[in-house]
Amino acid sequence: MAKKPAIIESEINKSKETKETISSKISDNKPNKNGVEKEKLDNLTVLKKSPYLKNSIKNQTNKTKYSLKELFEKNLLSQNEEKMQIVLSGQYEEALELIYEADASNLYPILVGPPGIGKTTLCRYYAQSRAEITGNDSFEWITFDESTKPAHLVGSFNPATTIQKGFSFEAFNPGPLVKSMLNGGVFLANEINRATEYTQNSLLEPLEEKMLSIPHLGRIKASSGFFFIGAMNPSELVGTHRLGEALKDRFNVWIELDYPDKKTEMKIIEHNNPYYKIDESILEKIYLIINRTRTHHQIQTPASLRSGIALARLSGVAQSKDGGQDPSKILKDLSRNVLYGAIQTKPGVKVNDVINNIISQVLG
Repeated sequence: MAKKPAIIESEINKSKETKETISSKISDNKPNKNGVEKEKLDNLTVLKKSPYLKNSIKNQTNKTKYSLKELFEKNLLSQNEEKMQIVLSGQYEEALELIYEADASNLYPILVGPPGIGKTTLCRYYAQSRAEITGNDSFEWITFDESTKPAHLVGSFNPATTIQKGFSFEAFNPGPLVKSMLNGGVFLANEINRATEYTQNSLLEPLEEKMLSIPHLGRIKASSGFFFIGAMNPSELVGTHRLGEALKDRFNVWIELDYPDKKTEMKIIEHNNPYYKIDESILEKIYLIINRTRTHHQIQTPASLRSGIALARLSGVAQSKDGGQDPSKILKDLSRNVLYGAIQTKPGVKVNDVINNIISQVLG
């Protein structure tokens, strides 16, 4: 039998390769539930299409270069410009009403609940709503921890200016509490029970008499409208301190918040995932996974609302990247990445074992 010329053999091989490539592409573009083939996107295309990077890509296209000062001024926000939209239903609606009533009664409220349920967001929303009534958009806040000192609240003196002008107001950099008191605005003391007793005691005078002593400058009185809100984690959480009796007595309205009910939590997850829509069935599975971490006997610190939002966004991106892939399998894989750092197990229990157990229970 005569041997085929090399050039013909080469063309035959190319033809085979072309068929294999086409076949491969067809198998990759699996039809969706409507029978329409959906193109499988590569990582760079998915990133390019991300709505979260839209402005960044636009700037690169325009070749616009900003200095750090220009970027600072461009991105500087006031309370009025940053319009917030939150899910107000169930416990959140009730909590907001109590904050309004406390403010109207000249009383100070404190929100108590686990991390990640939206205490800070609720307070920021209240400050914005209040600004629409009062015209005063002053909102200051600080998150306390072991290292927080009274000076972080009150402020400090600039050493260089102090040498020139002495302990004068020009040399003073006011802290958030002083700013809020002078402006007659809202002040949020976030995670207040993580502060030491020494720092907690510095709040007694502002809460009782609406006054505060500033070293070298004197004693100031809060302007009309000053409103103090506290927020704290449950006392059994690691890293918290006992709230002093004197400080406890100065909070008159106690608002207890817990993880929201199923309907509200699913609304919150969906609200915080505006760009990558997922099916209701997947949304429900996400809720079941997160909720299971809160009832699992081997988990000490469960997943918060943020974990549910993360799962929803990642699932939406993965589905937009490959519409032919099983959404439940996507969720199963992503759950390991999200839950690994979101939960804290009891001593001696391996995190991965608990995660696999939860995934098995919810997704099979």
